[in-house]
Amino acid sequence: MGKRNRAALLPTNIPQLQNLIKRDPLSYKEEFLQQLRHFESSRAIFELKPEEHSTDFQDLINFISQVSPCYPEETKEFPDQIITLLSKHYQILDAELRRTMVQALVLLRNREMISSTALLSLFFTLFRCRDKVLRDILYNHIVNDIKTSNQKAKNNKMNKTLQGFMYTMLTSAEGAAGTGSENAIAAKRSLDVCIELYRKNIWNDAKTVNVIAHACFSPVTKIMVTALQFFLGNNEDDGDSEDEEELPDIKAMQHKQNVSKKTKSKAKQMDKMVAALKKKSKAKKKAETFNFSALHLLNDPQGFTEKLYTHLASSRERHEVQLMLMNLISRIIGVHKLTILAFYPYLQKRLQPTQKDVTQIIAIAAQASHDLIPPDVIEPVIQTLANNFVTEHCAAEVMAAGLNGIREISSRCPLAMEATLLQDLTDYKNHRDKGVMMASRSLIGLYREINPELLKKKDRGRNAAMNMRDYKPSQYGESNNDGDLEGLQLLAENPEEEGAGEGEWDEWEEASEDEEDGNGGWINVSDDENDLNIKLSDDEDSGSEDENGNKKPKTKRLTANKERRLKKKGLLPKDEESEAVKEEDEEMKAKRLQVQAERKEKLAAAQLLATTKILTPADFAKIEALKLARQADQKLNPVRSGSGKRPNPSDADDRAEGEVSIGSIIGPRKKAKQDYAERMESIKNGREGREKFGSRKGSNERGSTTNKEKSKGKNFMMIAHKREVREKKKMSLREKQVQLHAHIKKQKMMKH
Repeated sequence: MGKRNRAALLPTNIPQLQNLIKRDPLSYKEEFLQQLRHFESSRAIFELKPEEHSTDFQDLINFISQVSPCYPEETKEFPDQIITLLSKHYQILDAELRRTMVQALVLLRNREMISSTALLSLFFTLFRCRDKVLRDILYNHIVNDIKTSNQKAKNNKMNKTLQGFMYTMLTSAEGAAGTGSENAIAAKRSLDVCIELYRKNIWNDAKTVNVIAHACFSPVTKIMVTALQFFLGNNEDDGDSEDEEELPDIKAMQHKQNVSKKTKSKAKQMDKMVAALKKKSKAKKKAETFNFSALHLLNDPQGFTEKLYTHLASSRERHEVQLMLMNLISRIIGVHKLTILAFYPYLQKRLQPTQKDVTQIIAIAAQASHDLIPPDVIEPVIQTLANNFVTEHCAAEVMAAGLNGIREISSRCPLAMEATLLQDLTDYKNHRDKGVMMASRSLIGLYREINPELLKKKDRGRNAAMNMRDYKPSQYGESNNDGDLEGLQLLAENPEEEGAGEGEWDEWEEASEDEEDGNGGWINVSDDENDLNIKLSDDEDSGSEDENGNKKPKTKRLTANKERRLKKKGLLPKDEESEAVKEEDEEMKAKRLQVQAERKEKLAAAQLLATTKILTPADFAKIEALKLARQADQKLNPVRSGSGKRPNPSDADDRAEGEVSIGSIIGPRKKAKQDYAERMESIKNGREGREKFGSRKGSNERGSTTNKEKSKGKNFMMIAHKREVREKKKMSLREKQVQLHAHIKKQKMMKH
């Protein structure tokens, strides 16, 4: 009787029927077909009034999507029916019912019962719905589905179709009235999908980048800002934050398992942790996928930059958006070495100390400078910086920012600097402010390397002055091809990978020995007894004596540098140079000639390798490895790399290509004075964990109680011997009345 009642209730109890079908599909096929016919009739009724919410129809959709793998032939038309309903009525459907349909389609797609292309095209269309929860569901499924489809191999057919569809979505937002329109919302979400797939290294081709580049000209500010942030941000991140989770401590778990009770659940947990570690180690051993910057994948950088500048010149956007446009234009100009001559006068108008975010504008001007721009175009920018920033009536921070900006521009376009202006700027090398002094001296150090002729004679330095004979200033448009052979020089120096490390260390040992010998360091002493000759202070030859037997004072030999300083101060005659100065000059000249000969020899070896050998992919991989090894060696050992200077902070690897940091423009400076809000915040932070300062009068929080209060809680026998207690026993009635009246009067006065 119980079984009959359960069978009679099955048509109305859908969750129970779903559970039974998953256990035994064949036995309950008739019940499923009955529910399928009920779905068909409900769908026909629903199409008459699609805006109404139907709980029965919603439950049927959930039921059929769950059990459809058990009856694939009977439910083969079910996905197309749901897709048709959503395509026709997605704007007027009830939000909960629409969400149920989408989740049913996602479930069917995960079970490979529906193609990805048709479903994702519909989901991109559903981005127009004004339902934030639904858009989040669609976004997550689209990203994960495309990632899964391209996991084993690139699905180019699906990728091209979806990229074209996304481009259509972005173009549909061009006529949008504002950020709240349906087309604008859909275009913004489609752009987010493109960017996320690029960052996950799934769609990292030029077509994706150019689809995103088209969004930079969108009339919707939100879409334009998202595209600009993509190009300006660090696009080489993997984006898989879930893969970077902290792994459990295996040793701690093993120790816990050894000392505690051994159970099956703990053993399973340990096995899971070991499997996770193995999976992580396999992922680390995979070949690294190198990702080019998105700026290199633009189809037409010159045309794209010109359109961006036209959009910027006629734009009425907020200052922050205009700053992002300027930053992107300058970045593309610097990376591709483009020529946009009208961009520099536009920047020149905004180079004022009172301009908002002026340090970033100076950095943008430096990013947009390179050696292929005519010096006549860059020269007014440098002159404007010098006139507006590097003057005595400006603050020290403003002067330092101006000098650092001039240095960054001059390092990229050295021909734009005039000798008169440079000599005026170098006069600040003895300024009282440390930031201005360091900025001026960094400018001197720059032109000692690139063009010492523009400096004053006293600022050129010894090495630059000695190299003036062989120096030839570079002309506009002249290119140095030595940089193209840099990798070939490394390959010629390291013909075999095994001997590369030993050769580098041998050269290091020789160089260090030369430096030690020249600097008067440790002296190699032989262990032979014949060579051991120690002179004590009592020996006759320990010092020279005069006729009377008195010791003469020792005459110290002046070094070459000290002799030059004394001559400069006028303490020594300038007529003749001593032997030390002559020897040092000859050594410097010999070293310079030796370095030039070695450079020519390496260049000749690289040219020979370029003309006699066809480079294979293995050779290119080896060149990249040698470059990385040399960069790491230069960072760890700056003296060994040839320049004993500290590495320039503006060349940091954590910034994007062609970017000039604001820190290099501001320069080192003292800690800025705190404003009121910062001072109050520091005061509040200092008060944490400390008792409140002030008087404790009237507060109930005391360290202890008084003796009178303690006596009230004591046993009578403990205080019976006290004088106050004995006198209280002897008090007369009149004395007790007087004491009571005094107490009452005191209590009344305390209340007032």
